[in-house]
Amino acid sequence: MSSTEQKLKELLTAFGNEIVNSRNPINVLSRSCIDEHVPAAPGVYWIETTMPVEEIKTAISQVTGKEKRSRKKPPEGTRLIEQNGNSQYVVYSGTEGDLKKRLKQHLFNDGHSDTAKLGCVLSSKPFSDYEWSVWFREIASYEIRYAVEAWWRLNCGWPPLCLR
Repeated sequence: MSSTEQKLKELLTAFGNEIVNSRNPINVLSRSCIDEHVPAAPGVYWIETTMPVEEIKTAISQVTGKEKRSRKKPPEGTRLIEQNGNSQYVVYSGTEGDLKKRLKQHLFNDGHSDTAKLGCVLSSKPFSDYEWSVWFREIASYEIRYAVEAWWRLNCGWPPLCLR
């Protein structure tokens, strides 16, 4: 590894750790929670819940009419995030040019039916029986967003509903 690559790796690790250590989850009960606390800006986001992944998959399939798949094995060099008892865990993470719009797509099934998204409807049962929260970091640079997302998945774990 060149000295430039090593320095870049160190900077990414420091930035990734700073994001993790400064995380400030927002509890999500309705669209207004997203509207009030999430900017329509580019960034990286994480979705946490207390809902077991198998229940999420079943519920999403009922909402969308499509089978919801989960990752069975993590990519090499990382681990798959699993729920510990009934605690919150990161079920999905991603990067997007408009955090507000994207989180509403995932958590309230907004957008066209062909849009790739989780397809949850947090305001309806069984989703509303569980806790949901999001956290994010605004990052304008496309390249840095993807680098942070990849760093986080390699170092913190791969969310079960992230297939790629």
